[in-house]
Amino acid sequence: MRSKLQIRWFAVLMVMAMIVAACGSDDSGGDSTGDTTASGSDGGASIMRFAFAPDPAWDWLADTGELAVWEEANNIRIVTSSTWDEFTYFAGGHGDIVSMGTQEIPVLEQETSIKTVTFGKYNYQRSPMMTRADTGYNELPDIPAGSTICVSSPVSNTQFWSVAMNELHGIDYRVGGGDYNLVVNDHFVNPENLLRGDCEAAVIIPEAAAPFLRTGELVLMYDGKMPFQLYNDFSGFDDGNYHVMSNLFTATEAYFDSHPDEVKAFLALWQRGVDLWNANQEEIIRAYPQHFAVEEEADIEWMINFMNEPANDWFVESVYLDADWIEAERAIWDFMTDLNPENQNYLEPGFPQPRFEVVEP
Repeated sequence: MRSKLQIRWFAVLMVMAMIVAACGSDDSGGDSTGDTTASGSDGGASIMRFAFAPDPAWDWLADTGELAVWEEANNIRIVTSSTWDEFTYFAGGHGDIVSMGTQEIPVLEQETSIKTVTFGKYNYQRSPMMTRADTGYNELPDIPAGSTICVSSPVSNTQFWSVAMNELHGIDYRVGGGDYNLVVNDHFVNPENLLRGDCEAAVIIPEAAAPFLRTGELVLMYDGKMPFQLYNDFSGFDDGNYHVMSNLFTATEAYFDSHPDEVKAFLALWQRGVDLWNANQEEIIRAYPQHFAVEEEADIEWMINFMNEPANDWFVESVYLDADWIEAERAIWDFMTDLNPENQNYLEPGFPQPRFEVVEP
């Protein structure tokens, strides 16, 4: 049987060559070159290498000229690499800052020995569990054990659902074992798989299923809650905040400690992006429907209405951390130590907790 380390690194190695090749190209917009050389200066400007998934707020900052103004004012040039696999990009030593999920951070440190500092937040973990409207399923125990569940990855959002199912129901939920047959496919393939009956439930980002959620063919389970809404139901934390992030701002420890001014300016830029998102949400969705995987006008309208509900908006109000928020967020790692040790999302008890830092505005 493969160890947890072997399982994870098998997945990493399968995509490493593709990600490294992608790092040399720029497809993210803005003032970027795709350069992956070490951090330094460019004609006096400080270079910041940043990897993240395609993002509407970033495109808005770039296309409205806000990014260029910020770079000039702060004497910083952000060199971006757009990738859906920031984990592998960072593990390969290609960046100073990445956006990364809460549960991925200790895995990265354990497997690469890269020391990190997490200093900001951006998007909540939003992948809900869905089923067909006619099944009547609301929670996973409603579905017969051994049934097939469609997921997008053995890690990523499955890390959250492994914890949630263990804490809420005592269910061993994992790819390659456990109480259900978890089958991995792409987010955008899983809605069709679910509709065809290839699986009884699926964990899918909402935008990938927008046409079917709009028509009512697919419905969200767990009373419509996404992971960040469900966490407080079992975590014991009720601090009035949402928790469990799909996008935190995480830097190498070396970069964070040696570039305090750049880090502070970086957060200020993203706070501006969040503020612009909140003020121009409908316009941004219409400007970049590809970021929400919608094309038809009816689906665009559905996504606008869905995101207009405050409980559904997975963008934070503030990118800044505080000590109480950090305590509640890192508790997910303690829950990961309670998983079945055969689960690839299991953490050894007493693992060294990665570093979080509060950066004041």
